[in-house]
Formats: sequence, C-alpha cells, structure tokens
Amino acid sequence: MKTIAVLTDFSKRAEIAAKYALHLTEHLHANIKLYNSFFVPSEDPLGAQIAWPMENYEELKNDSMYELELLAKKLRNINLCGDIGVFQPAIEYECHDGNSHTYLKDLENEKDIILLVVGDHEKGLSGWMTGNHLNEIIDKVMLPVLVIGEHQEFQKIDKIAFVTDLSTDDIEQIHSVVGLAGAFNAELLIVHIGDEDHNELNLQDKVKTLLREITNKIDFAKVYYRRVKSTDVQHGLQWMQEHGQINMLVMVHHHKTFLKGLFEGSFTKKIAAKIQLPLLIYPSQTAAVPVF
Repeated sequence: MKTIAVLTDFSKRAEIAAKYALHLTEHLHANIKLYNSFFVPSEDPLGAQIAWPMENYEELKNDSMYELELLAKKLRNINLCGDIGVFQPAIEYECHDGNSHTYLKDLENEKDIILLVVGDHEKGLSGWMTGNHLNEIIDKVMLPVLVIGEHQEFQKIDKIAFVTDLSTDDIEQIHSVVGLAGAFNAELLIVHIGDEDHNELNLQDKVKTLLREITNKIDFAKVYYRRVKSTDVQHGLQWMQEHGQINMLVMVHHHKTFLKGLFEGSFTKKIAAKIQLPLLIYPSQTAAVPVF
C-alpha cells in the first residue's frame, strides 16, 4: 500500500505539514506513517562536554510515543470529519533514538513510501542541536521531499509548476509529477526561469527537445510550457507565486546547478518566508522515482 512518511518534531509547523499530508492521502489513496527521532545526549560526541540533565532512555521513548499518538489522534479526527466515501488512510507511527538521518536510509528501503513530508524548520534551540536538518534531508534522502511552510494550509491542487533548466534528465521526475497532477485533475506547467536573449535559438532548441521527450513518453493532456524571464531565480519564483496561480512548486535538486543555491545559507529561509507554496524536491540521482 502506498505510504506517505511524515517527519515530525511536534512543532506547530510539523503539525501543519502532517495535516497537509493527510489531505494528499484522500487523492493518492495512500496511508500515513509518522516518524520522530528523540535525542539521546549520551550518544552525541559533545554530550560529555555539556551538563545535560540525566534522562532515562525509556522516558524519552515514551514521551515520543505519547506525542506521536496525540498527533495521530488529531489526524484521525480530521479525517473522520470528511465526506462519506472519502478514502480513509491508516495512520501509523514510529520513534527512533538519535538524529533522523540515522534511519532515513531505512525509509528509502521501504518500497511503499512514495513521499517524505516535512515542515520548514525554524532556527533555534532544536536547530543548533540537529544542524541544518532540512538541508541534510534534501541532500541525502533518495525520496521526493515535500516541504510545507508555516502558513501553508492545504488548498486543492489545480496547477503544479515544475521548474526546470530544460534538461531531458528531468523526464522521469516529470513523469512522476504527472501522476500527482492526474490525481487532482490538475495542470502541469513546465517552467524555465532565465534570461537567455543572447542565445535565443539554443534556448528554443532545448525547449523543443524537452517537450518532444515529454510528448513521446508521457500520456497526459494537461502539460504546458511557460518561460519566466528573470536573471534572478528567487525573483522568478516570487513572480510565479504572485501571477502563476499555482498550488505547488516542483524542482529537481541538481547539486551543480543554480538550484543548489536554494538550499545554502539563509536562502531557504527567505524562500519559505516569501514564497508561500508547498515545495516538492526530487533528488537528481535515484534508482527509481515513485508512482503517485
């Protein structure tokens, strides 16, 4: 059975992300699995250098399981208020000791998991304990990661924008997003952000090649192309939010392209603050992309 995994630290942002995932299950006919990792100070290399309060492993685990059960109950109550006949997902949960990256590989090996949903974490106490948590997930996980911001309540998905550098290497990811768009009967907009007036013929050749590949390999009528003229990616994304009437942004995380800048320094925080849209990020290298 298809499953959506949700990483939670029990913050308000994580709860909003979990609720968003719940709405996705109704359309994708998928179950939900909640995950939390609780921190054990004695296992951290710096643990001996810090005056940590003595905490019992079982107490930490029980606290995590208690919070997971509370969140699961909230989600089940929301789901039970849905219309008669709406798909009812199973909602399960697990907790693990240590940082989340220690079990992310296990998530990848679970073939049923099609998507990993996370809230956009705020910097603070938990941030310095875990490092740049969101960046680490994006860099290391070989699953699509859906990042939900603090104020991103679920809205019906009518248009999805796939931002691309026009590389045909993105065809498999586009094919995967088509499944997501089809579940909502939504449009898929292939978007290129750039200002290549100096090489217009080369740009048009790339566009034709990509669209031809899409047409040959993907049977979906609601695929369109749009060019956004901008020398700045952030400004182009802001323009898409304000004028594109889209409900979700999709990108492939190519480590050596302009997209890398989205996840370095403070840029992620700026994007989350200014672009209030769910952001679906595909890894550039993976054995197989999920079928929604």
